[in-house]
Amino acid sequence: MNHDNRQSLNCTQRIQRIGISLWAYLILQVAAGFLTSLPLIFGWPVSTTVFMAAAVLCGLPALAMALVLTGTPLTGLSTLGHRTLPTLLRAVPMTFFWSIGFSLLWALLGTSSQQLPAVFSTADKIGMFFIIGVIGPVIEELFFRGFAYNCLKRYSPVFAAIISSLAFSFLHMNFTQGIPVFFMALIFCWAYEQTGSLWVPILLHVINNSMALLVGWFPLLIILLLVLAVLGLVVTILMVPAIRQAWHQLMEKRALFRCVWKAPLFWLVGVAFLGFSVYMAVMG
Repeated sequence: MNHDNRQSLNCTQRIQRIGISLWAYLILQVAAGFLTSLPLIFGWPVSTTVFMAAAVLCGLPALAMALVLTGTPLTGLSTLGHRTLPTLLRAVPMTFFWSIGFSLLWALLGTSSQQLPAVFSTADKIGMFFIIGVIGPVIEELFFRGFAYNCLKRYSPVFAAIISSLAFSFLHMNFTQGIPVFFMALIFCWAYEQTGSLWVPILLHVINNSMALLVGWFPLLIILLLVLAVLGLVVTILMVPAIRQAWHQLMEKRALFRCVWKAPLFWLVGVAFLGFSVYMAVMG
């Protein structure tokens, strides 16, 4: 398929190819986990950092395949954006509001979210911080905002934000991470749309992941996160009019959701997400 034909793909075809790319991402992660586990069969130790690096880096071939399938250009990497600081001042607290808010909710419900162990060697801590705190966010933002969001933005920015955020949520394959991640992904899309720069959601993602790691190693940082979460609640309340406007825009384009039902390779990822989440909840 040549470039011109890829550009003329309709909405359903684009969502279907997002689904194909998401399946590739998931399959590559499973394969990476299997291959990096093979040395354990022979009793050879494998660093946790190696496991995480393999899972994170497999996003690159999935991204390359996605861009080729749809002809979607990566935009927003050549600029630091406009309105960057005001956007960050609102987006950072809102991100932690959803992250901390759901962590507290899961604690009240007696549901534990997946957390990394706090005990690591110094080398492992540095490696984990680099992989999960920096490399992971860059690759995921390139895939979900740079590719998935941009792939659908022509139809409606709000619709594109919903679908790309669902895709990001599905990748996590469990409710406790997937639900808060969906709302954080919406914030990342909003920040990207506000500034026109992919570096802004990348920075937001880096801050979120880095703080999640650091608070496990330095528990007193939870005080800072709680303060940011409270500020995030205030910012979210102040943004209610903008949220209502976005909702009205989405309702005007609600016919686009028919494209999702016609793209089984996308919503089947959602079915897998639901099934695996229920399995995880039942098995504890």
